[in-house]
Amino acid sequence: MANPVPAGSDVSSGTYSCTSCGYDLSVQSTQHLPPCPKCGNGQYNTRTGGDSTNDPYPDRTSTPTTQTTSAT
Repeated sequence: MANPVPAGSDVSSGTYSCTSCGYDLSVQSTQHLPPCPKCGNGQYNTRTGGDSTNDPYPDRTSTPTTQTTSAT
């Protein structure tokens, strides 16, 4: 996802910070970002969550790794 993220974008759960006033908006599930409730600005930076560039699990793959063993 691009940073800044424009209001109206579909985003994953996480925290988004207004680029104008710094207001932190917490999103609990996938939804459209509204304009900033504090100042009305229409752009956010991603702080945490699925769209964050600072992913806390950068080595995690989106598909779980499975291991197959054969019986002998």
